[in-house]
Amino acid sequence: MKATIRRAATWLVFSIVVIGIATGCGKQTVYPVSGTIVDSDGKPITELKGGAVEFEALDGKSSANASIDEHGKFRLTTKSPGDGAAVGRNRVVISRAYIGPENPVQHVILPKYENHETSGLEVIVEPKNNVIELKVERLKR
Repeated sequence: MKATIRRAATWLVFSIVVIGIATGCGKQTVYPVSGTIVDSDGKPITELKGGAVEFEALDGKSSANASIDEHGKFRLTTKSPGDGAAVGRNRVVISRAYIGPENPVQHVILPKYENHETSGLEVIVEPKNNVIELKVERLKR
């Protein structure tokens, strides 16, 4: 009986180690990412204040997000405030602020930027302090 329990415990520990190695123990390498959202003329889009930027790793294992400030700037967070995003290729979406159904926020940039499938925005996060510029098209009025 003791041999059976010992074999079961050994198998359990072995399985946990193999799964941990295969999944990277849930740890992702994250580096700081900050930036500015600008229009085609390179001017910051300040009307996006209160909106959000989201980076989604192409491997689907992590995402990072940030609020957009009054200067069109952001600093991404994955687990702790301002820590950044996962190293590698990330697709990006930009969402407008949500105030509520009574006060809808007008679109300032093309709505396509609010969906990962249509935004066309992709950024490579490198193992360094990343400062990026997201160039988007304003909605024509």
